[in-house]
Amino acid sequence: MNRFLSTKNTYTILILWGLVALLIAMLFYGIINEHVELIPIIILSLATGFIIWVLLDTRYVIKNNLLLYRSGPIRGNIDITKIKKIKAFSGLNVPVILKPALDIKGFIITYNTFDDVFISPSKSEIFIAELKKINPNIEVL
Repeated sequence: MNRFLSTKNTYTILILWGLVALLIAMLFYGIINEHVELIPIIILSLATGFIIWVLLDTRYVIKNNLLLYRSGPIRGNIDITKIKKIKAFSGLNVPVILKPALDIKGFIITYNTFDDVFISPSKSEIFIAELKKINPNIEVL
């Protein structure tokens, strides 16, 4: 079993931690001044918890013939034998819906017929080598 953390873009991390700080400040302000009802406090707390969970728990694991990905509550797996291609990608506008990553530089993995996922593993050369050990037919672009 090999584990790879997500690489982290400095701007993304600063924006997300800044958002966490803002949400926590709003919570404290609302609680201290008693201007906020219980429902908004619960919503702000859940949003803050979600962002922190994503920041602290975004990783990829290669186990048996599966690539497991997780980014907070977003989790899934890909059968490595069904991966068709891996394409390096860098940019803000990733042409994929599922993006369990904390960076704008990473890989678009195409598997099955039309499924794509964007990931940004650290030690990317080792990551791709491990995938190719299981499925040597993966086309790396």
